[in-house]
Amino acid sequence: MKSLIGITTILTISLSAQAQNFDQLLNSVLSNNQAVASSRYANESELLNLKSENNLPDPEVEVEYQWGRHEVGDKFDINVSQGFDWPGVYRARGKAIATASRAMEFLDRSNYIDKKLEIKLLFIDIINARKNISLLKSRIGIMDELIDKYTHGQERGELTILDINKIKIERAKLNNSLSSIESDYEMLCSTLVGENGGKECNSLIEQLNEYPDDMILPVDNYEMMLTENNPMNNYSSLMSQSQAQMVQAEKLSRLPGFTLGYHHSWEDGDVFNGLVVGMTLPFFSTRHKVKAAKAMQQSLAYQEESVASQLHATMMGNRNKALSLHRQLDSYGKALGNDDNARLLKMALDGGQISILDYLGEMAYFLEARQDYLDLQYRYNQALAELNKYTLVTE
Repeated sequence: MKSLIGITTILTISLSAQAQNFDQLLNSVLSNNQAVASSRYANESELLNLKSENNLPDPEVEVEYQWGRHEVGDKFDINVSQGFDWPGVYRARGKAIATASRAMEFLDRSNYIDKKLEIKLLFIDIINARKNISLLKSRIGIMDELIDKYTHGQERGELTILDINKIKIERAKLNNSLSSIESDYEMLCSTLVGENGGKECNSLIEQLNEYPDDMILPVDNYEMMLTENNPMNNYSSLMSQSQAQMVQAEKLSRLPGFTLGYHHSWEDGDVFNGLVVGMTLPFFSTRHKVKAAKAMQQSLAYQEESVASQLHATMMGNRNKALSLHRQLDSYGKALGNDDNARLLKMALDGGQISILDYLGEMAYFLEARQDYLDLQYRYNQALAELNKYTLVTE
């Protein structure tokens, strides 16, 4: 019993360390990723543009100089004025902008999570490629041993030239498959370098040997994460609130605007100082603006509901897909057993129980079965990564 507890404890610690290492690798790439920073600055620029719309118009300075007849003299005027909307407009816009600013923080977080998932899926692609490369290299190694054994070793002459050629042809097929996967692998590694800000990441790639130890959680957990951990929910909600506040600002903007100014005049040796007060009646400039703001508010409200329903449907679809792949993996894993088929086939060949043609056929069959199993593992971990997307928010 103590031994079982000890093994369980060691396994738990090992899985925890593996998960921690995987997260550290993710965070390492994210810290160098330029797309995350670019997205953040783009959102900041959009917010600053929004804030600039709530600024006062620029003050105006007018200078007027008129020449008169000699007996009349010249005339000189200067005006300095400042226009502004109805005072309540700025406060209403300020509230809308403040709400939008909070929304942008959640949009930044959402973009961060999306990029983190994208890099995680890239890691999974690389792990899958490495596993397939390892499998093919092991099979090629077996073919090389056979070729060496039956052409140079003690068993030389036991097989015909045709049999040896069959082994060489099978090896060539495996080598072609390996070259194709290695080409894809190099492309994946180059993509990772790009995600890593162009920095070399060979040491990081060497650590990508096993998939992350994600698991399928109960439906309630995912529904809670969609509500609490999904930044897009908060973003959509806050943008809807911001637009409602902007509707109020547009309503207030239909009220008169004002201009206040100082007027200085010099005429015929006399100096005059005074105030200038003006009023702007926005009959034309605000036409349709309230309707447009209300339409945008309604659009955001529908978008908020649509996003929530789509995310829930996607979550359920990913979870069902992951469960199905998990069942297939379990069934396939039991059928493959400990994958000792290569050794058993070798023993049968050496014992004369099967021909080289049978051996090659059986080896190809079990290779395909192992590749199918690796593909199931790959697709299962892809589905898990998509399913557990919002667990990344706490990492």
